[in-house]
Amino acid sequence: MRVSNSKARQYVEKLEEFQGSNTFGKWLDIGNGRAEANLLYAVYSYGSHFPMYVWDSTEKKWIGNKDKYSQSTTRHQSLLKPSSVGIWYNTDELQEVIYHGGLVGSIIERART
Repeated sequence: MRVSNSKARQYVEKLEEFQGSNTFGKWLDIGNGRAEANLLYAVYSYGSHFPMYVWDSTEKKWIGNKDKYSQSTTRHQSLLKPSSVGIWYNTDELQEVIYHGGLVGSIIERART
């Protein structure tokens, strides 16, 4: 659904997909369609290279991106911030969470390396 950034936080809080002005939120099927897939909801600014927030549905936790990218992205981070971000990672760490299907997967991968 197309929404203004000022109203997009409502969609973020409800974990609903949206398309804003240079922002978007969507569900990521990390399990490639398998029934046991780990589902993550991600909120991005200016493309998938900069995840701002990720909801891990397995752990029931919001993970926020503590990095700053630009003035407009900082504004996006403020406008779309979920009410209960419990963990703050940098961009690379947050991308690892996405790549490994959630917090647990990324922690296991870090322990292996």
